[in-house]
This record gives sequence, C-alpha cells and structure tokens, in this order.
Amino acid sequence: MDSSGLGGLDLSSIEAALGNMSEAQSRWAFVVSAEYRIAIQTVASLSLISSLVVVLSVGWIRWRHRKYLERLSLRVSGYVAIADALGAVCELLMMNTELMLRQSSDGLRFVLWLSIFSSLVFVILTVGVAVQLHLSALTRVRVGVYMRLERWYAGLALGLAAGLAAVCVAPMRGLYWVPWMHAFSWPTDAWKRRLVLWSCHYVWVAVAIVYAGGVAGVLALVIRRMYRDSAEVIAEPRAPEKWDWARLTGSQRASEETLGSVGSAGSTAKPWAGGRGYVMTLVGSDAATGRAVAVRSYVDRQRFCRSVQRLALYPLVPLVTQLGVVACNMTETPSKALYIYGTAMSAATGLFNLIVFLCNPALPDIV
Repeated sequence: MDSSGLGGLDLSSIEAALGNMSEAQSRWAFVVSAEYRIAIQTVASLSLISSLVVVLSVGWIRWRHRKYLERLSLRVSGYVAIADALGAVCELLMMNTELMLRQSSDGLRFVLWLSIFSSLVFVILTVGVAVQLHLSALTRVRVGVYMRLERWYAGLALGLAAGLAAVCVAPMRGLYWVPWMHAFSWPTDAWKRRLVLWSCHYVWVAVAIVYAGGVAGVLALVIRRMYRDSAEVIAEPRAPEKWDWARLTGSQRASEETLGSVGSAGSTAKPWAGGRGYVMTLVGSDAATGRAVAVRSYVDRQRFCRSVQRLALYPLVPLVTQLGVVACNMTETPSKALYIYGTAMSAATGLFNLIVFLCNPALPDIV
C-alpha cells in the first residue's frame, strides 16, 4: 500500500486465499462501491485544495515576507504541500477504475512512481523537521551545527524519493490494475514483490513513523517539564528555528534573531523577577568585527514552550496518516477495516498538513 491507496500491495496471498474473483468481489464489495469511491474522491479533493492553499500561502510569504522563509518549517510546508497535491491527484486517478484499466503497463508504472515519490518526499521532509527538533530541544549540539543542516533537507528528500521510487517500479514489468482492490500488481514471485516494495518504500515510511513519533513523544514530556519547572529545562533556551529568536526574546540587538554563531559560544541564564521567563546573557564573537560581545535577552517561557509545542505537530502527521499504510502491508491478508482506514488517512494527508501549517508559530507575526 502506498501513500495514496493500496498501490503496490502484494496480492498473491490474497488471490490464493480467495480462490476466485466472485469471492473477492463479495468480500471487498464496499471498497468497489460507488459510495466508497465518492467518499475517497471527496477526501482527496479536499486534500488537494488544502495543499494548494498551503502552496499559495508560502508563495505569498515568499513575495511579501521573504525573510520568514529562513524558517525550515515554512519551507518544508511548501515542499510537502506540493507532494501532497501530487499524492491527491494519484488518489483521484486510482479511484477512477475505468481510467486505470485503460492504462498501459508503462502508464501504470508512472502513476505508481508518482504516488511513491510523493509519499517519500513527505515523510523524509517531516523527518528533517523532527531532526531539527531533536537536535535543538533534546541535545546540546551547537546551534550553528543544526542550523547548517537545514539547507540539505529539501534536496536530500527530493533526490532520495525520486531514486527510491524509480528503483521500486523498475522491475515491475507487466504491471496491471486490480479493480476490486484499487491496487497494482505484477507477475513475479511473492517474495520478490515484497522485497521490492519494502526495501524501496515501506521500510522508509516505517522508520520515519517510529523516529518522528518518538521525537514527538519525548518532546511532549520535555514540554510538560518546561511548563512545570523551566529552571531545570530551559537553562540554555535554544530556538529550533532561526527566526524563533525574534519572537521569544526582547533583544537589545536587532540582528539577534540570527544569533546561531554567537549563541553557540556560551550562555548563562537566571530567572526573571516576574517568574514567567529568563534573562539570557549570550556571549560570543561579533560577526562583523570579531570582537567578543555579550547580549542580554529576555526569554518568555510560555512563548518558548508553545513554539516548540506547535512545531512538534509536524512529526505527528506521518504517524496519523501512514501508520495504516504500513500496518496493512505487514499482513499477508489485510483487514478490510485496516485497508479503509489506511486509504482514507493517506488521502487526507493534505488536510492534516494544512492544519499543522496554520499552527506554525511564525504565522501570527506574518499576518
């Protein structure tokens, strides 16, 4: 099952177990019903519209507030929205049985490649945000190190997704469409089919779910501790994204929001008299003169926690939308309920990413 439906599901065991098409059609009657197809097409259409809203919003931000695209999460939202739009288009195509049955083997391979590519771009970019949150909030890695990693995430995701999808569909000679499952299949040994699909697609999605979900879970515990006792956790507040610093501090220096190199040199913190945050003294070298400087900034505890909390929503989306996809392909004979859940959630990926985009901590400043 790929991100837009059951795509490359291994159907050999199902076909052997069911024995004939009449039994298969009886078991999966709802999946091929007009009501089910209309429901999934509706969800996919809403997901496509949501993705286009995000793409247009990021384009507007690029035109009017270009500096905010320094934020990794906003750039990732734009790329993910494009991938979600492609995935929604694939879902709409795969819900059109007549159209899919008319396609040649090469045409079906292209649709499957596009579906796998879109899902891998989404999960790999989301892992990039999870890595950023991991390094900034859960480790003591120097700020300058994880800020420099930002430039590689998009290119790595696009290249890796395109390559893995191409390797996946390359051996699929004679690919055909199975209308009673809305799925692809091709004539080969069952173990070869599963090896190709898992090594090039599902294992990457599974690893992304485990890692991103784990980061989100640990962050939830850390954020809870931040709210209860900021003295212990925010001894050295480190913003996950460059432009967070402008909102979270009342800096005496206008360029403080780009303090990655300065902030990494050293810092101390002491409680603010009002109890709602900390006054930070950041010590480092001035980028222009090279001389040592000390900059005092006030860090609002509530804003700091909410910023991290909202960004932590990004790693949760693969967990919600892709868990059913992976689980359905872990069994020889998938449950119909699991199939429906996985298909519906993967079709709704654009909707979930729009919600996360609207929760981005930068939007209040932009709007």
